[in-house]
Amino acid sequence: MYYTYCHSSPKGEVFYIGKGINDRAYSFRDRSHDWKRAIKHHGGVQIKILAYWDTEEEAFNHEELLIDCFTDMKFNLVNKTKGGQGVYGYKQSEELKKLKSLQMTGYKHKEVVCPKCNTKGGITSMKRWHFDNCTGAKAHRGRVTVDGKRIDLGRFETKEQATIAQDSFLKAQGVA
Repeated sequence: MYYTYCHSSPKGEVFYIGKGINDRAYSFRDRSHDWKRAIKHHGGVQIKILAYWDTEEEAFNHEELLIDCFTDMKFNLVNKTKGGQGVYGYKQSEELKKLKSLQMTGYKHKEVVCPKCNTKGGITSMKRWHFDNCTGAKAHRGRVTVDGKRIDLGRFETKEQATIAQDSFLKAQGVA
């Protein structure tokens, strides 16, 4: 029912040890960035089931043993924990929660200004979304209607630029 498995490079260099059930060994979902980087670096993955176990506890113990052995043999494993149940089920103590809360109280991220549209904001939100999606401060829409159909010419920084674009379009169409 439960099993331990390893992921290795096409040449056989082990880089991950895991415990699984069903098709976990063959799943690429919910893997760490380090694991994905290793797959890319090695140019693929070989998957091998190492042992089957009746209980999850036995599988966890074997996973811990394998990670320990491969680490001692200087294998470059990308496992985030030493195996076993790992971080699952871990609960922070109330003291630790209070300490972290005190450390973050009053903390303010650096404020940055977008060079395209001069919007100000915290560096985390601006980097995460704004800088990738900003098209600049183009508040004026240029559009014309020809034969009952509205044609959008885009957005422009000034009203004069929008008007020039409209006039140019109409002249090119022979309407104006």
